[in-house]
This record gives sequence, C-alpha cells and structure tokens, in this order.
Amino acid sequence: MRILFTNTGPWGTGSFTLAKALAESFENLGHEIKIFFPDKKMGTLDQKEFYQNDTRYQIWPFPLKNDEVNIDFFPLMIPDPHPRNPVGNTFSELSEKQLSLYLNSFEREVAALIEDYKPDVIECQHIWAMDHIIQKLGHPYLCTAHHSDQMGFRFDERMRKSAIKSAQSAEYIFAISDYVKKDVMDLYDIESKKVIVIENGYDQKMFLPKKVDRKSVLNKLNIEIPEGAFVVSFAGKISKTKGIDVLLKANKLLPEGANIHFIICGSGEIKDVIGGENRKNFSFKRMHFVGHQTPENLSEIHNISDISVLPSRSEGFGIACLEAMGCGRPMVFTDSGGMSDYAVGKKIPIENPELLKEGLLQMKVASKKEMQKLSLKAHLVAKEFSWEKIAKKRLQYYEHVLNR
Repeated sequence: MRILFTNTGPWGTGSFTLAKALAESFENLGHEIKIFFPDKKMGTLDQKEFYQNDTRYQIWPFPLKNDEVNIDFFPLMIPDPHPRNPVGNTFSELSEKQLSLYLNSFEREVAALIEDYKPDVIECQHIWAMDHIIQKLGHPYLCTAHHSDQMGFRFDERMRKSAIKSAQSAEYIFAISDYVKKDVMDLYDIESKKVIVIENGYDQKMFLPKKVDRKSVLNKLNIEIPEGAFVVSFAGKISKTKGIDVLLKANKLLPEGANIHFIICGSGEIKDVIGGENRKNFSFKRMHFVGHQTPENLSEIHNISDISVLPSRSEGFGIACLEAMGCGRPMVFTDSGGMSDYAVGKKIPIENPELLKEGLLQMKVASKKEMQKLSLKAHLVAKEFSWEKIAKKRLQYYEHVLNR
C-alpha cells in the first residue's frame, strides 16, 4: 500500500512525531510512505535526515511568493512556538491575498505529488483549512485530530468554515484521545462512528531507562546542578498552553532550601509567555532553560532527572509525558485532557501554582521504595503505547476506505 501523509508543519511537534513514527512502522510492515510538509530551510543540525531522504519526505519549500505578496515562513494554527518557525506567524495574520497564495500553492504542490506518487491512502495530520482540497482533486482522505487544530479552530474564526468542510469531507477522523474525540464531535458536528480514538505512542528504543553519566549530560547542556539536588525535567513548548508560567509561579512558592532544579527543554521565549505580568510573581532560580533538544538528548535529560513535570492548561494526548514515563520517570501533571487517561504520578488541577508546588514537594519527599514503585509503573504503562500497534489499527480503516 502507498500511503501519503500531509502535515501543516515540519518536525518538532507531536503531529510530525506521529507521522514519522507511523512511516517507520508502515515501512517495517512492507508499505511505502511519503510525508509532505512545508519548511523554510534554515540550516539547523537536525534537518539532515529530512533534506537527504526524498524517498520518504516531500518538502514544500518556503518562502512563497508571487507578484503581489509573499509568505516567509509556513504559518502556524495557534501562536505557540515552533522550532522551525522563529517568527511565530499564524494563519490569522495572513492577508486574504496571502491566504489565497498559500492555498493555491498547496493545491499545486499536493496535486503534483499525488500525480507522481499515486497514493492508495491519504491521511492529513490536523483538521485544517486545506484538507478538503484533496477531495476537490478527486481523492478520499482521512484526518488526525491532534487538539492543536481544535485550539486553532477556536483561535482563528476565519478558518472555521474551511476546517468544518475538511472534517465533514474526511472518510474517518482519528482522535488521539477521548478528550479530543468529544471536541471534534462538538466543533465540527461530526457523528461518533466517524471519529476513531487511536492514541499516540512514543519511540520505545529511544526513551527507556538507561545509565547515563550525569556530569557529561550537564556539561553538554552547559548547566550546573549540585550533587544531591532533586532534578525535574520539562519537555514542551515555552508557552502558556504548556503552563510554563504556572511552573515559574510554583517555583516562587517552593521553600528556599527545597533544592529542586528544573531542566526546561523546548522552543520559545519566556518573555512571550509572561508578557507584562509582574516578574515578582515568578522565580527563575534553579531553572535551566536549554532550548529545543534532539530526542537523543531529551532521553538523557529524563534519565538524569528524578521526575518530569507537565503543567499544561490543555493537552490532547501528551507524547512528552509518555517519553518521560518510558524513561521510568513519574509525572507531576495537570488534569488537562488526554494525559489524565494514563499518566502515572501526581495529578493536579490546571493553573494552580500552589498545588503544583505541593505536588513537586510530595514527590521529592517520597520514599525510595515508593519512587521505585512509581518508576516501574510509569515504564510499564508507557510500554503499552507502541507505534506498531497504532499503525496496525490504522490499517483497518485504510482498508475500509480502499474497499469503498
């Protein structure tokens, strides 16, 4: 089977992690895969794989230009940071002429790819403005709802009509959690039987408990953390969505002698999160911001940490949570959507710095035996979410579409 994935952006987000992992699983099962996505070639170290593998990846090059307008970077659905889009421009900022340029370019690029590649099945990552163009070109398709697209639906009123058309034209919609399924049904007026819950997975060969040299990892990150400190990892965008501002407020409430250090991994600028708020409400002490990290580095960071934290305001599923748990790290996490179905550790309400502080302290003072028990449980629960299982579930629905 020839399978084509389209994505609204390049690597660095959960939706692309899903597409890439499924591509590897489907290839192992004997299928052919192509992933189509936009990108402006910026010259980063992690782009080699994508620019030197045109068998799997088809890059839609930016900037886009015509005689009247141009679009420098691929636009985002919501104003959360993306490691491949340093300016953070969103669809909502596009003029009508720019939006027309974007959609017309997408149609030309994807039509040429379909003509050349001749896919049996097309799956669109995100329910968004251009998916239905594929139906216009005469091809059935499926969608995956990742929650950021539902956030985009609420954020960008102009895109709603097209997004609804994309959702209603899809053969099936894969939702990454029950939480997302409910959102999809409500927002796009979709019947339940068309929305199939298939959770995400994580790279089990990369994110697993392993011995790493703590000092060498810290040296690589160019940070210092004293011996004996309780280390907490955070992996996510530096954004309000991921609750980094709540974590900074909780840090302010921690006792001075708590000796809790945070390693903060993710793209974005903290100034864009806290804005004009009084900086006295936040504490940056013992906070080590190390930027966007490769999966290899992130796995090492989790393995030198005691626990991981995700204080998200909203979370469709939370691959970052699974990755930390795969490394045997219990979580302090918010009751914010998909994570609540599987995360192991301490659950707290969203936007509550006081209870977040308490959750961190409770994990810190837990006995060694209790932490070992939580660590083992986290690892075993995570292991249930394999990409191979998820790929095989999808194949059933691909075959339904083909049989029609």
